[in-house]
Amino acid sequence: MAGEGQMLRAAREGKKWSLIEAEDTTKIRVRYIQALEEEDYEILPGATYVKGYLRTYAKQLGLNSDEIIALYNDSAILEPSPVLKAPPTLEKARPLWVRPAIIGSMAVLAIILVIVISGSYQAGKKVADSPYSPPALPSAPKAEASAQVPSSPKTESSAPSSLVVANPENAVAATQDGLTAQLVFTQACWVEVKVDDQPSFQGTFAAGTSKEVKGTSRIELVSVGNAGGLSVSLNGKALPSLGKAGEVIRHVVLSPDTLKSL
Repeated sequence: MAGEGQMLRAAREGKKWSLIEAEDTTKIRVRYIQALEEEDYEILPGATYVKGYLRTYAKQLGLNSDEIIALYNDSAILEPSPVLKAPPTLEKARPLWVRPAIIGSMAVLAIILVIVISGSYQAGKKVADSPYSPPALPSAPKAEASAQVPSSPKTESSAPSSLVVANPENAVAATQDGLTAQLVFTQACWVEVKVDDQPSFQGTFAAGTSKEVKGTSRIELVSVGNAGGLSVSLNGKALPSLGKAGEVIRHVVLSPDTLKSL
């Protein structure tokens, strides 16, 4: 332990804050605050969130956030990722009778193929050698053919049904049904999302990635770990900035009322 956790705990106790009071002030969950003070960083989403939480917590306690981050960097140990090796494949021994059976089957198929080709050749040869020639078909009289084709009047009822244009107002209304939120991550960011009051997904997204979320009447950003690293647009309309880099925000609700206010 490099000591940053002890400094954070001492500063909190100096302010006579309980863990609940620290959560209300910093907007960081109690279990994450305990992890920071005990330097048990494995339960946090990742190194980016560890630094963001350390910086936010240190500022709220009146400590030098750069010094806290430096102590954390000194204690961080990069562990090599384990190399997964594929298990060796075992070749199954084939019984001795398999090869003769395969060879016999191939020989039978070859004989059948030769017989089919020979029969097709003989049939074609017989057709070619036949002296029979079919009589010429009589041509239809041109005058009668032309007389039987009536000219069709051009009326509006003859227009094909596929050319009927739908009401443009209905088409616009159909495209505006529901909500579509586009989440663009400019920095690494932890996010938890509900769609129509049902849990949808949560996780850490790297910078440069994006996520499309669709709902009927409500999309809720339950928790955003790095508000400055996330840009949100609703049905193609950009929302104002959610917050600063490293700031944790909760319960951002996107609804038709939100869309009207944009």
